[in-house]
Amino acid sequence: MAALSTTEEYKKIMLDVRAGKFKPVYVLHGEEAFFIDRIAEEVERLALQEHERDFNQSILYARDVDPDQVKDTCLRYPMMAERQLVVVRELQTWRIDQVEKLEAYLAKPTPTTVLVLCYKHKKIDGRKGILKTALKGGGVVFTSDKVRDDKLPDVLMGFAKNHKRKLGATEAQLLANHLGSDLAKAVKEVEKLCLVTEEGGAISTEAIQRFVGISKEYNVFELQNAIGMRNTAKAMRIAQHFAADPKDNPLVVTLGFLNGYFSKLAMVHAAQGGSQQELAAALKVNPFFVKDYVAQARNYPPPKLAEIQRHLRQCDLRSKGLGGDGADQGELLRELLAKVMS
Repeated sequence: MAALSTTEEYKKIMLDVRAGKFKPVYVLHGEEAFFIDRIAEEVERLALQEHERDFNQSILYARDVDPDQVKDTCLRYPMMAERQLVVVRELQTWRIDQVEKLEAYLAKPTPTTVLVLCYKHKKIDGRKGILKTALKGGGVVFTSDKVRDDKLPDVLMGFAKNHKRKLGATEAQLLANHLGSDLAKAVKEVEKLCLVTEEGGAISTEAIQRFVGISKEYNVFELQNAIGMRNTAKAMRIAQHFAADPKDNPLVVTLGFLNGYFSKLAMVHAAQGGSQQELAAALKVNPFFVKDYVAQARNYPPPKLAEIQRHLRQCDLRSKGLGGDGADQGELLRELLAKVMS
């Protein structure tokens, strides 16, 4: 059986927690803090009723306690409740030998205690026995990997679906391009959009423009499409908008985005004859967008793409002051677009 992805495993754990199916131990570790925080928050919200928390909930910070204190807390019995909850935050501040001192408890955890260990921003070394021990003891081990940029739109669509809202591929890509790799921020924006969209409804570009502050006309996604379709007038309008607000539209980000876009067009030429699914996997995009890349690649044959890469490098150097001409970001972008679309 294939291993579940981070998002699939996250969803499974959350469904179990919401169904009242608690494990005695949750070892949550990995580079992406968002999933760890969300699981810990959900266990904390649902493991105990409000009136049970005063005597049965212990929130510990690793920097303030040692392994023996954590074990002693876990060995207590709940007071007038079915279980007690112990959450240890910032466990990554411990040395790994300190973490390993919990292994004896994880091998045979107290059945009336729910222990949540939050080890963020890095993984526990898989060669250590503690992860296997936690599993053998009936616990959950969740590895929170970073979501790849090309997978972020799908993740955002999934969160909207969980809230019984529809987020289209185009709108999800727009959010992903604007919000970048900050998953917590991106998901919060989707959840905010869900609040202003009726159940079963679709999150519109108008709602995104109003509540997230992304223009549906002036963004890097629309700039890409304008360039791809060789719509010079539209591309220049977007460049002018970017020039008027360089703080929210920094040239370095735009150049990075365009470099990735033209690299994808080069891959389309290299993968001629492949299926839509194969091309989507190679480009690392939603299959919904493959037809656009194929159509736009026709406007930019390989020799032109090689020339564009030279223009991108030159523009990047000039934006960093290695040219001495004093051109501002807006001028550089407009000049680049003129060369690209000539």
